[in-house]
Amino acid sequence: MKIIHTADIHLDSPLAGVNNSTTRRHELLTALSNLNEYASNNGVEAIIVAGDLFDEKFTTEQTIRSVADIVKSGKASWFVLRGNHGGAQAYEKLRKLCPEINFFDDSWTKYKHGNVVICGRELGTNDQEEWATLSLDKTSYNVLVLHGDVDDPAYGLIDKKSIAQSGAKYVALGHRHAFCPLKFGSVKGCYCGVLEARGFDETAETGFVEIDTDADKINFVTQAVRKVVTVTVDISGVTSDIALQNKIQNAVAEVSPRNYLNLILTGEAREDLHVEMVARELLDGRFFALRIKDATVLSIDIDKLSQEVSLRGEFVKLAGEIEDERLREAVLKMGLTYLSGEVKA
Repeated sequence: MKIIHTADIHLDSPLAGVNNSTTRRHELLTALSNLNEYASNNGVEAIIVAGDLFDEKFTTEQTIRSVADIVKSGKASWFVLRGNHGGAQAYEKLRKLCPEINFFDDSWTKYKHGNVVICGRELGTNDQEEWATLSLDKTSYNVLVLHGDVDDPAYGLIDKKSIAQSGAKYVALGHRHAFCPLKFGSVKGCYCGVLEARGFDETAETGFVEIDTDADKINFVTQAVRKVVTVTVDISGVTSDIALQNKIQNAVAEVSPRNYLNLILTGEAREDLHVEMVARELLDGRFFALRIKDATVLSIDIDKLSQEVSLRGEFVKLAGEIEDERLREAVLKMGLTYLSGEVKA
C-alpha cells in the first residue's frame, strides 16, 4: 500500500512581506491539488496530513470549500490531524463539508486500512499518561501521526521511548518545515517538510513523503510551484558599482523570474561601493519575491582612518572600540554612508 505524508501547508497564511500574497495563497491550494493528482495517478491509497493544514484564524470559507473539492476529486482516503495552527472552527467546517475525511481526537484514534493501521492524536504538553495508553497490534503495519517537536515538549510531548517500544513501523511527523528523517530505536519516521515555501525562511527542498508499506520504504518526492533560490555572491576585489552590477547579474542569470531570490552578498567591500543600492536597482521587480542580505565587511584600514584629523576619523576611532564585530560593521557602514553625504538624516 502507498501512503502520502504531508504537513504544514498553512493555507491562507498572511504571507507578510510577499507582494503577490493573494497569488501565493492560491498557489498553496494548487500545490495541495497537485499532490492529490499525484496520488490518483500513482496508486496512492491514503493521504496523511500531519497537522497545520490551515493557518490560524485567517482561513476563508472559499479555501475550506476548495480543500473539500480537492479531497472529493481524488481516489485516496484522507487522514487529517489539526496540529497547532488553524483553530478548531476551520476543521469543523471541513468535517461537515467532507465527512469522508478521517480526523484524529485528543486520545489515540485508529483507522484500519487493509493491513495498515493509521493511529494518531492531538498532542498535549503534559500527557505522559496518554502515551501509556498507546497500544498497537504488532501484526499490522502501524503508522503513527503526530504534530510537535521531538526536542521541545512546548508544542506537544513526543515520547521517543514509547514510540520505540510501540510496534509502529513509521511515524508521520509535522511541525518542522524541512524534510528530516528520524529513527526512534528501530522505528522509521520523518518530518516531511512543506509542500511550498511561504517565505525566505523555508529554503529547503519542498515536497512530500511517499511510503510503500509493502516494501517498507520511504521516498521524498520533490514538488514546487515556486522555489526559494539562494545565491551567494562574494564581492571581494570588486572596485566599482558597474563591476558589482555585472557580477550580481551573472550570478543570478539562471534563476527563474517566477522564483523567490534570496541574495546574500559576502566578502570585503570597498568603502565607496554602493552595495545594496546597486543590488536593489538591478533586481527589484525581476523575481516573484526578493530578499537581499548584505553580509559584507568593509575593506578599510580602521587604524589609518582613525588617524585622520576629521569628523570621519573621529567617528571611525569611536566605532572601532565596539567589541561586537557584527555591530561594529553595521555602525561603520551606516556612519560612513551618512558622512559621505549620500544619505540625509
